[in-house]
Amino acid sequence: MKLNVTAILKTLLYTGIFSTTLHLVFYLLFKRNGKQKSLRVILFYILYCIFNEGMNYYLYRIQSTGYIYNLYSFTILEYSFFCYLIYLIIPKTFIKKIVLFLWAAFIILEIIDIIFINKGEAFDSFTSGIECIIILFLCIAYLFVQLRGSISLSIYSTFDFWVVITFLIYFSGTFFLYILAQSMGRDVSFQRQYFIINIAFNILKNILLCIAMTKKLNESVKPQKAVIPELDDELFFREKI
Repeated sequence: MKLNVTAILKTLLYTGIFSTTLHLVFYLLFKRNGKQKSLRVILFYILYCIFNEGMNYYLYRIQSTGYIYNLYSFTILEYSFFCYLIYLIIPKTFIKKIVLFLWAAFIILEIIDIIFINKGEAFDSFTSGIECIIILFLCIAYLFVQLRGSISLSIYSTFDFWVVITFLIYFSGTFFLYILAQSMGRDVSFQRQYFIINIAFNILKNILLCIAMTKKLNESVKPQKAVIPELDDELFFREKI
């Protein structure tokens, strides 16, 4: 039974690593000529994720203390990629200012935590939880703006919309996992559950990003405005008489 569980965990691990490179393949197939800025942001995010997976695996195998700092750097860069993405795709200037404020505030909090509070000794659930909350808030803000500002259903089949939905689902699924990671990290059963849930949502995130790569870029979608039919003045006049 133990052997079967180990085999399942290894299969999940290798599937997760493979899925990290899968959306790069979809990018080359469907979006390699795309010039939209949000697409470029996601491309660099994908490349960084691939690099980070390899680095994490290497540092974990050699039991290096740099493994924790690599997790910190991933949190900062992942958060920065997403904030920049929202800054690019959200049309409201007021929300853009909020994005900049939240980005700067979180980076300062993360640096303070690394240097003075947690001191890079272990995975910090607090800052990871704050990251999840902010990203979920920005996802909801984007969706709220889109729902209020568009009368065209085509906007919901665009690249940007699917990317935001991807992050919304991913961070909703891993939020409580990150919150509990520091307090229950020594529990063997929790470690197994953490591994399975985290890998599962990573795979789901990568699959959804692959789907996003098949969607139209926002630049190719023309927003539709409400059309008011012209009244026939003569007919209108006769009816009034």
